[in-house]
This record gives sequence, C-alpha cells and structure tokens, in this order.
Amino acid sequence: MFGFRYLTTEHLKGFDNYKYKSIDTSPLANYVMQPWWNAVVKLFPRWVAPNLLTFVGWFILVTNFALFTYYDFDFHTTSNDLGLKRKPIPSWVWLYCGIGQFLSHTLDGIDGKQARRTKSSTPLGELFDHGLDSWSCILLPLTLFSALGTGSKWAGHTDEMLVPCLAVVATFYLTHWEKYITGVLYLPWLYDVSQLGCSLGYLITWWYGVEFWQFYVFSNISCARVLKWVLIGSFFATLPACLWNVWDHYASLRRSSTKQEHEGRNLSFWEVIAPAVPLLLLSICYYLWCEISPHDVLIAQPRVFMFSMGIVFSNIACRLIIAQMTGHSCDLFNILLLPVTITMALGVLYPRYEIMTLFLCCLLLLVMHLHYGISVVLELCEHFDIYCFSLKKQQS
Repeated sequence: MFGFRYLTTEHLKGFDNYKYKSIDTSPLANYVMQPWWNAVVKLFPRWVAPNLLTFVGWFILVTNFALFTYYDFDFHTTSNDLGLKRKPIPSWVWLYCGIGQFLSHTLDGIDGKQARRTKSSTPLGELFDHGLDSWSCILLPLTLFSALGTGSKWAGHTDEMLVPCLAVVATFYLTHWEKYITGVLYLPWLYDVSQLGCSLGYLITWWYGVEFWQFYVFSNISCARVLKWVLIGSFFATLPACLWNVWDHYASLRRSSTKQEHEGRNLSFWEVIAPAVPLLLLSICYYLWCEISPHDVLIAQPRVFMFSMGIVFSNIACRLIIAQMTGHSCDLFNILLLPVTITMALGVLYPRYEIMTLFLCCLLLLVMHLHYGISVVLELCEHFDIYCFSLKKQQS
C-alpha cells in the first residue's frame, strides 16, 4: 500500500547533507516560552521519541477540531440571533480546547529539545514537525470560528471565512518560502502570541460564554470582524521581515567571495518566485469555486470546504519543505489540485450532485495526502535506519 516512492535518490542525498538552522528573536519565545519548555522537557524519560511528542501535540489539535465538528458542524451553534434553537456547545469543550491548545503548543516546543537530549536529531524530525504544523494551519482558525459563529450580525457572513483562512496558511507558507531561499528558518514573533491567544480565547469562552465576543468594537464593526482582520493582518505583519531577510541574504551573497559561506542558495528570480505558483493556484481555485458554485458551497458546507483546502495546502507546504531541505526546485503544480478542479467542474455541470462530490473529493484528498505523508516518513525511516516513534534502530 505504501510501496510507492515519492523521494528520489537525489532527494535522499540532499537529506544526508542537510543541516537545520533557525533564528528566533521573539522576546516572548526567548524569555517566557523557552524557560518553560526547558523545564517541561526534563519531565519526559529519555526513551520517549521526539516524533511521538510531535504527534501527540498535533493529535490534541485534531481532537479539538473533532469536538467542534460534532457540536458545531456548520458554525451556527454560537450564532444565537439566527433563531436556530441549537443546543449550546458544552462548557467543558471550551475548557478542554483551552488546555489542549496550550499542551499542544508546549509539546511542539519541546520535541526538538527532546531530540537533542536523546541525540536523535534527524531531518525526519524537522519534516515530521513542520509537516504536521502545516496541517494545523487550517485546524486552528476553523476551531476559532466556532467561538465567533458565522451568519449572524455579530460574526458576519459565512463566506468571510475564506480570506482569513488563506491569510493564516499563507503566513506559514511565507516563513518556509523564506527558508527555501535563505536556508534559515526565521521564526515569526506572532507564532507564540497566536498560540497562547488561542488558548486564552477558549478559556475566556469557557468562563464567560460565547456572549463575551458578541459586541461592537467600533460603530457597527463587531469583535468577530476585528479578529478576522487580525488573522489577515498577520500575513502583512510577517511579510516585511521576510522580504528584509531575503534582501539581506542576496546582499550578503554579493559581498562575499564564496557562496559556501552561506546556508541558502543563489537562486534566479524565477526560482525565487516559483513557490508562489502552487499557493496562488490554490487560492484562485477555491475562490473561483466559491464564485461559480450553484449551491454556494462555502455557505452550504463551510467545514468540509475549508478542511479540503487545508489538506491541499498542507501537501503543497510539505513538498516545499522537502525541496528546501534537499536543495531541489519546488513543484509548480500540486497533484491534489487536480481532483479539486474536476470536482468544481462537476458541480457546475451537475449541480444536483455538487455537495456529494465535495464530500467525496475531501475524502479522496485526505487519502492522497495521508498516503504521501506516511510513504515519505517510511522512506526516510528506511534510509536512516530508524523508527518514527521509537528511538530503537532498525534491524538491518
């Protein structure tokens, strides 16, 4: 089932030569989170595999998403003014998600430290960590929308979900696009702020109820709309720093006598902008689907529609991360966009079956992405003679 090989011999050679380098200048990370993570990681035995911590942290976010999928599938449960007479989301769900979000962030912060503690750092660990992070990019905003609600006077229209979610995934992508060019992962200041903000938001909702967010900040601009603008603003807040780091990288290349002094590559202009192509195609494809859908698919099935977009984005991001780690050029077209395009066309040609084909498309995308991810992990485990969730070496 997982015999298909996505990685070439050249990819594997690139992983052999890869060295991780990151820079984190965030005061919150360096003076608050790092001391916390340094203390917490010592609570774990040295036989615990770092990838296991990564997976557990990600799985907690999946359970958060699953709970809101069950209690608030269409994001209308907290929209009290719609008159739908829904049972409210149980208060324990908000408490669980608040604590779970913080635990997930903590596990994500200590997995690398555990790898260094156990001397088990490998390229697989970084790819596994960032690959799951790319999927979390859609899970986080979708759970937040359950607190804000959609379709009500407080939350705005359901179709306003698309742009904030695209902004969140684009912010993550921007950081790895920057690393693709410079060879250095510059951790954005907003990362820890957003993670802790999500935890605090869930806990506030648990204590005060969803009514806490139902007020106008200015005139007729609700709190929910302001939070959506914050999500969009996170992209534009991250963009200047990324552009500066890229410019500084090329400036240092011009000043140096040898390219070997630098972690990044001296890419052509086309190679620099190439990673934007798959993300741009993703954005155009889903925006066009919203515009031409006979059943207003984003309004009819917002959770399934946005989750399918998140799956495709995660696959695009994973391939970019692999390209950067192995020194290869990134893919211009992602194969998962093919079933999305076909489903969109079928929905227009046969409107009666649009919702059904959306569900089938989402299931197909999930299977394709899981197959890709699991296959790549198994290939790297075989190459490095390791197990993903154990520190034992494989038997030759």
